[in-house]
Amino acid sequence: MSTITLKSLSLVNFKGVRELTLNFTQQVTVISGENGTGKTTIFDAFTWLLFGKDSVGRSDSNFSIKTLDPITGKPILKLEHSVTAVLDVDGKKIKLQRNYVEKWVKPKGTTEEHLENHYTEFFINDVKLGTKKEYESEISALIPEDVFKMITNPFAFNALKPEIQKGMLMEMAGTITNEEVAVLDDSFVALLEELDGKPLVTFLKELSAKKKACKDVLAVIPSNIDTAQRLCPTSENWEEIEAELESKKKLLADVDAKITDKSKASEEEYKRKAEIQKQIGDARLKLSQRENAIRSQAQKGQNQVKLELNQLSFDLQNAQNTLQRLTSQINQTTSEITTTQNELTALRNEYKMIQAETISYPEGAFVCPTCKRQLEVDDITAKQREMEANFNAEKAKKTRANINAGKAKKTHLEELNTRLAKLQEDKAKYEETISSVTDKINAKKASMPEVPDTSLEIANDAECITLRNEISELENQLTVEVKPVDLSDLQEQKRMFNENIQELYRMLAKREQIARAEKEIKELQEKQIANNQALADLEKWEYTAQAFQKAKDNKLMERINGLFQVCSFSFVAEQLNGGEKITCVCTVDGTPYPDVNFANRVNAGLDIINAICRSKGISAPIFIDNRESVNNIIPTVSQVINLRVSNDPQITIQ
Repeated sequence: MSTITLKSLSLVNFKGVRELTLNFTQQVTVISGENGTGKTTIFDAFTWLLFGKDSVGRSDSNFSIKTLDPITGKPILKLEHSVTAVLDVDGKKIKLQRNYVEKWVKPKGTTEEHLENHYTEFFINDVKLGTKKEYESEISALIPEDVFKMITNPFAFNALKPEIQKGMLMEMAGTITNEEVAVLDDSFVALLEELDGKPLVTFLKELSAKKKACKDVLAVIPSNIDTAQRLCPTSENWEEIEAELESKKKLLADVDAKITDKSKASEEEYKRKAEIQKQIGDARLKLSQRENAIRSQAQKGQNQVKLELNQLSFDLQNAQNTLQRLTSQINQTTSEITTTQNELTALRNEYKMIQAETISYPEGAFVCPTCKRQLEVDDITAKQREMEANFNAEKAKKTRANINAGKAKKTHLEELNTRLAKLQEDKAKYEETISSVTDKINAKKASMPEVPDTSLEIANDAECITLRNEISELENQLTVEVKPVDLSDLQEQKRMFNENIQELYRMLAKREQIARAEKEIKELQEKQIANNQALADLEKWEYTAQAFQKAKDNKLMERINGLFQVCSFSFVAEQLNGGEKITCVCTVDGTPYPDVNFANRVNAGLDIINAICRSKGISAPIFIDNRESVNNIIPTVSQVINLRVSNDPQITIQ
């Protein structure tokens, strides 16, 4: 175990103590004095020396280090405030010193100094360190601040939050493995196999989710069974229904046969007329084709001109579309040229602004962000050089970016102007083309031949006369009327039989509905049994997990409480419903820590300090305030410094 003892402590102008040097014994030192003589200040000085904080954890910006004038109540200026200590660390002496120094300056043109700010100096073995960070690193190597608090103040541990207390206790006790607990019961061995490396809390949460799922399923099954039973139709005499269905089907077939027989006579006549209608259609098609051929031959000259006009119109439309596209591209390119020219102008203005930029120092640039004090002169100069270098580098970067952007814009502008000239040249060509094609169209329209009258030629054409006569003869053959067959009675019988058959089919469908309902009810009952069994299995695992957790907690508590002589602890960790509520209760002889007297709280704190020292492998001086209220304290592995109220008007040490 590493042992740290305090050999001596010197205070100069610290919290009202003008000058005081204390020498400490190896084991127990008693510091006595009236209230207000500075006993607690000694503890504050020691913690400030190490960590820059008083004994309750306030930083030096939140408590007054300086000595106050008894009349004005204001700090006495031009005093150096210092705390020095000599420690024995495993037989090796280490001297530590922290100074709180005022920085006075005399502005040019004045004769009086004024207080500019404060700064802190750090020494180890009389060697001044360059930075606070370097000093803190050295102190942390001796003893971390959080450990120091726990092993120097008997009340520190019990002031922590329950979850932090529990964490420290579990760290001190070590880990209780699942295998250590499993040997207590065979069911625990099976539980570990089921866990398969999974955390118990996760397993319990999964069980809870699965139980809920089972219960949710079981909750709706009874109502689903009831619904299926209520919707299930009443059973019928299915054999009678099937026999009646076959009888109706036979009667329907007889009616269909009668309808077919009566329909055959009229079907032949319908087929004959359909064939004549087809022949008429074919003849009319041939007549139309012949008439169109005569008209086409007569209109041959005009059709040729129309064909040429169509081609010219197509060429004109293409040229107009191309001209429209070129006009749009010219407008777009012109707009882009304007935009690029504006961007070039903006870049030139930006270049001028960049070159005109000068460095400026923001307010507070030379103030320490941590302590809010003005930086040293050397530090200010270094800071200025750094800021100037950064400013010049950034200015050069922006200048390069501006120039490169300007070159790119200029190149792009040249490309746009070249593109615009080409587009304007193409536009002029297509305007000429449109004018030329338009003149050709007008000329063709003027030379268009007239359409001749072909009605007389068609009327006298031999082929047309033959086809018209053929059509007339065929149409005369369609005038013969066929008396329709009356099928209304048979159709009515057929309709009634179909309705009867459909009704019988609907009745038979109930049989399938009943089968489906019975199958659904059976499946629901089987599902109910399976979920009840699954729920029982889950509850069994849950009970085993609860018992396992309880056994593990008991074993852990036995190990934790084995670390202490006076205290005992109890706590509840993860709740078995998946939540977490942490309590950590310290008791002394069965009485909760908050309810015991001051002496027992002190001894409880010393007991805890002993355990932490053994766990961390380090001890440090313990400061016990109000020591006069405690008759006897338990032995400690650490140096003890008792702060005791007495009638002594000044601090005494023994």
